[in-house]
Amino acid sequence: MLRLTPVLACCALLAAACATADARQTAGGALTAGLAQPVSCLDPHQTPQTQNLNVSRQLVDSLTDQDPRTGEIVPWLATSWKVDKQAKRFTFTLRDGVTFNDGAPLDAATVVANLDDIVKLGARSPLGSGYLAGYAGASALDAKTVEVRFDAPSAQFLQATSMVTLGMLSPGTLRKTPEQRCAGGIAGSGPYVLGRVALNEEVRLSARTGYAWASALAANRGVPRVRELTFAIVTDPSARHGSLLSGQLDADLQVLQQDQRSFGDRGPRLLSATRPGIVYTLLPNESRPALRDPSVRRAIGAALDRSKFTPLLAAGERPATDVLATTTPGYKDRSAGLAYAPGEAARLLDAAGWRRGPDGVRAKGSQRLSFDLVYSASEPYGSLYQLMAQQLAEAGIELRPTPLDDATNSARQGSGDYDFVSWAVTRGDPTVLASVYPVKSANPLRRTRPDEVDSTIARIATVLDPAERARAVDAAAEAILSGGHGIPLFEQASSIGLAERVTGVRLDASGRPIFQDAEVRA
Repeated sequence: MLRLTPVLACCALLAAACATADARQTAGGALTAGLAQPVSCLDPHQTPQTQNLNVSRQLVDSLTDQDPRTGEIVPWLATSWKVDKQAKRFTFTLRDGVTFNDGAPLDAATVVANLDDIVKLGARSPLGSGYLAGYAGASALDAKTVEVRFDAPSAQFLQATSMVTLGMLSPGTLRKTPEQRCAGGIAGSGPYVLGRVALNEEVRLSARTGYAWASALAANRGVPRVRELTFAIVTDPSARHGSLLSGQLDADLQVLQQDQRSFGDRGPRLLSATRPGIVYTLLPNESRPALRDPSVRRAIGAALDRSKFTPLLAAGERPATDVLATTTPGYKDRSAGLAYAPGEAARLLDAAGWRRGPDGVRAKGSQRLSFDLVYSASEPYGSLYQLMAQQLAEAGIELRPTPLDDATNSARQGSGDYDFVSWAVTRGDPTVLASVYPVKSANPLRRTRPDEVDSTIARIATVLDPAERARAVDAAAEAILSGGHGIPLFEQASSIGLAERVTGVRLDASGRPIFQDAEVRA
């Protein structure tokens, strides 16, 4: 893993930097972007992690794209589509001439195979399983026409086809094991192809010769102007930012709040947008005895003073005011219900029988109100978790932030060996709630019995009328908050620092950087 320091020279600083500097003198140049976390899986069908999907987005195309300004779904690999009145049958017409970088053509049978692959992955595709909920199968009507069917209305599916998780992989890729694909054994139809893959150090991509089918949102429909694109793993935010300012990086893909003042009209620029979807949320393991009680879960939310979070967040991030980000359809300002209320927290805990012990931590009999929050040590929010622990201590709740290496963190979360985890899920549609909260979802809450949360969230996907859908989202959000099933913390933002010499980088509707139109001046 690379840890840059601003004072080091280019060659000692970053293995790829010298090669990048040389490449800038060639046609199209090269661009090196600093990632804040290691890349753990490059298969978009499987991974939900932001840093992984930021890389995979450059490798795969989707059937459609979503305009981040209007939310409109526009053509990409599909030139047109039809949706029946019940939103149970979707028919796509594919673009001519599209191929994968291993030479295989994109046809209707390949689209069917990709959708079937995501369903077959099951729990290995925590996002894809939500996008394809109720999937009844797909058929190739002819070489360029695909029909996708659902058992029940799926108002969310068209938007789902714009997500990188439903990006198209070649038939040869689909025959590989999930592990092989995670490690980089993938061929997409996207504008870039994989070069060197060192998951804890860097991922190098090169522009694909002959690419000519970019999204309708792209200014450049052909081969990317940036011919060499490197994602360097730089976990130290000060080193990452310093290297951007010194010219050793072309982009910092996670700018912190305190570094915002470095950007202006001249010199490095800041590109920022709030990510739609589920805000960064503290999620309780409801199989734990103390956390089975909604009063305890709600008290934890009331004991947090979110107004103090801002200095510890990335640029553009802000305290949550709903379970959904402000850029998500169905968002509603619920800040009054998320306000700091230490008196209410004390009332709830007192009523539930939790009394302060001699060390200040509340207890009921021999059980202490003490919880572990497990997270990856490479996350940038360790200081925020420490602040949360201090705030909860004032209410008599002990929170122990527990940073783990990625493998251990994944194993602990997979087995349910935690009290709390914190997640965010990016998607420009309110059915994103279905990826976390229902029993039949990724279910980090370890819930076992479907209830009002499940039924209200399920309704969002089946309602077509906009006003009725808004009411369904409102009911789902209220069920989540009133039950303390999720404790919203802050809205995530994509805040990218760009060197002055870089132009044309844009953010898609999920806040992911798109380099199709990028240029680097020598």
